[in-house]
Amino acid sequence: MAAFERLRTSDRPYRKETVIVVSDQQTYHAIAEFLPPDRMREISNNGVPGYGTVEVIRVGPRAWSNERGWREWDPGLAQEIYGAGMDFSALPDRAVPADTAFECLGRVEFKGTAHVGYRARPNKVIARISISAPLSEQDQRELVSKLEQMPQEWRTVFLDWQSKLPAHDLVAQENQLDNPRYKVQYTYPDDIKIEPPVQ
Repeated sequence: MAAFERLRTSDRPYRKETVIVVSDQQTYHAIAEFLPPDRMREISNNGVPGYGTVEVIRVGPRAWSNERGWREWDPGLAQEIYGAGMDFSALPDRAVPADTAFECLGRVEFKGTAHVGYRARPNKVIARISISAPLSEQDQRELVSKLEQMPQEWRTVFLDWQSKLPAHDLVAQENQLDNPRYKVQYTYPDDIKIEPPVQ
């Protein structure tokens, strides 16, 4: 939690690249850039054929999007949607629920770089299965047993060894970090420039 709070308060520009595998046919992509204290640009594609990309720019209290040509948002909408304490993206950085318990993995090599690693089980999701006939007690036990044996996912966060700022945030099955269902990579370029769109 402290690393994501440092990200929000460090006054350091950063880029956040997000990829979420929604299904075999759909992958969400977004690149968001943040220039403290109040500038943001995000280009996203929901992976649905025919929808293309959407770009949002925020400068101070003003925001624009280009879903159908550049249009400025109504005053206050940016603050209303993305309130204080959240980065200004489609997936806001209230990144760690208060009840999440991470275990420290210590020094971890990932993609050829040393990081401080942490991992936690994502909050459990309860699925309700609709069936036409009631299950016997034995069938219910077998179903629960099969569900419990399904591969479990972990959320793994790697922090930069020196700055302790986030570098990677992954959700993947154990020992499958190279094939995550959800991944965010954070980088910290100094040359980010964000200006209002030319209309």
